[in-house]
Amino acid sequence: MRDVAGDLFGSGAQTLADGTRIAVHQGPGEKGGDGVVMWTVDTMRTDGRRVVVSAFNAETQQSAATRTAPALTVEQMRKIALDPKWWPGS
Repeated sequence: MRDVAGDLFGSGAQTLADGTRIAVHQGPGEKGGDGVVMWTVDTMRTDGRRVVVSAFNAETQQSAATRTAPALTVEQMRKIALDPKWWPGS
């Protein structure tokens, strides 16, 4: 995964003190559902391990939006993606 880090984590990405990179993307859904938005928090550790958390404002990407924003905030998604429980023993 480290070989694509430059493509995934551009100029708007943040790098934490431990070297973990974080990128946040907010935009329209990718599958054509009416009014669907997709928020994504993408993280990559220095060893290449990655956690990606996405949320939508619809039941599926193909169905119409059911709310104006996803149920999770970007901050909640960030907390999930950075949780050390993903990497037991690290």
